[in-house]
Amino acid sequence: MRSFRSFSNDDRHVMAKHSTIYPSSHELEAVQTLVSTVECALKHVSDWLDQSSSNAQSQADGQPADSKEADEIGNEPGNETEDCADSYREPSSGAS
Repeated sequence: MRSFRSFSNDDRHVMAKHSTIYPSSHELEAVQTLVSTVECALKHVSDWLDQSSSNAQSQADGQPADSKEADEIGNEPGNETEDCADSYREPSSGAS
């Protein structure tokens, strides 16, 4: 059985190791911003692919492509301005 004193030494070692490998708050915020941006981009790509496949399927069913064309103007991946436009936040410098 280990003594109580060795557990406290182990705890100090773990805490010291944790502080050397754990990212700073600035780095954590940068990673969070990156993840949010990528999630938003993937959502837009997924929506665009879903829309493209439904358009291709409707064309294969004999429905003319012109019937939906007026509704889809601006729905290409680069033109989307909804949902995720505000998901990107500038990292704060910590100074108020």
